[in-house]
Amino acid sequence: MANDKPALSTICKKTRRVLRGGVQVDEGQHLHFSVTVDGSRPIFSLACRHKKHVNASDLGQPKKNYDFTWERKSADEDAGQDGEDYTLSMSFTAALKYTVSVELHDSAHNRTGVGVVVDADYESENPLASCNEAWVIHTKA
Repeated sequence: MANDKPALSTICKKTRRVLRGGVQVDEGQHLHFSVTVDGSRPIFSLACRHKKHVNASDLGQPKKNYDFTWERKSADEDAGQDGEDYTLSMSFTAALKYTVSVELHDSAHNRTGVGVVVDADYESENPLASCNEAWVIHTKA
């Protein structure tokens, strides 16, 4: 479901090439995140309502390119729940642009299933701005 129209906002400009509202992550699969940052010190995090899963400072010294995975076993769904909302939040305090790619991979780290879940740019020149992107991760077949 490609969407190449910018999403206008007073907070940040979102250019979404692909954004799926939900993704099924089965046993042995994971989500692979690639985040490229233009600016000096990135501040971003991936979280659900239960906890923070990853933030930029967890991934070492500030850098331009980040790669990390979200393993299916990391899911925090409540009993009887099929899916959990996850949000990637980005701050523009010292960054001007984030390019985000999220792909569904199998255990051999090959793209599988729906493939690309998110492929988008997020930009702002306002150092007080923050930007969020959310989708649902399903782990029950």
